[in-house]
Amino acid sequence: MQNLLQCDQDLLQAAVYSLKAKAQSLSFGRYLYQLQKASNGDQVNSSCFWLKGQSMREDGFQHAQQGFLQEQMLYQQWSLQGHSFLLPHRFISVNQLDHRQLIQADHLHPQLLLLPHAESIFSQDSNQFTSSQIKALMIEIVSVLAQLTELGWLHADLKAGHFVRYQGQVRLLDFEQAVLIASAKRPPMNATPRYMAPELFHGQPKSVQSDLYALGIVLLEWLTAQRLQAHTYKDWAVLHCQRLTIDLPQQFIFFEPILRDMLAKQKTQRMRDFSQIKMRLISENV
Repeated sequence: MQNLLQCDQDLLQAAVYSLKAKAQSLSFGRYLYQLQKASNGDQVNSSCFWLKGQSMREDGFQHAQQGFLQEQMLYQQWSLQGHSFLLPHRFISVNQLDHRQLIQADHLHPQLLLLPHAESIFSQDSNQFTSSQIKALMIEIVSVLAQLTELGWLHADLKAGHFVRYQGQVRLLDFEQAVLIASAKRPPMNATPRYMAPELFHGQPKSVQSDLYALGIVLLEWLTAQRLQAHTYKDWAVLHCQRLTIDLPQQFIFFEPILRDMLAKQKTQRMRDFSQIKMRLISENV
């Protein structure tokens, strides 16, 4: 069953488009627009949409172009299979849009991806949750990631902003970097140092264990309310390979052993997969 987003042509024509792509994304030819009704001003609400497009210039950044095409393919494939970790979406022809609204865009791929606004799971302070609520949330998160790996894919770009809640369910965003687990050919390393497992700094390919590690970093930062700090790529390597410490606030101490097993420096010492984390969370009492 396809997970199609309901959005009429009038909204596409009447909405105010705000370019929200970061400078680095724009340098790769990636365009991200927020669409809102003019009467809503700058306030983000449930009627807000996001439109993602990619420049396909011949001299453009090919890795970003390939990632955009892959994400479109995966949305089409997984939507037909009815997977619940996807946001509802719709592919919009560039010809359906008011080109005057597409600020700075050129040589856009003819299809753009339209998604509804959804709140980041980790935007809310962890101190507002009980340990039981956090445990339930972690079970939801690892369940959707287990679905993904059962399909034979790594997300390969896990970060806090890629987990959202929509209509009461945890959903995943951004599949441009997704990697087939069984693929013998791995793409060039493209990862955010903040979330990189130690072995990635040594040239090893991404794996289920590196995705486990990335999720561990997301949870560590959220539960401690502290972002890891480093200035250079080398600094990040030293932090992850040598200096990372796991010291949770007393109210969340229950989760420390699980985080230690997700963030072990040697990937062979991490848990096997997301299903194992789920079973461990279910079997242990807060």
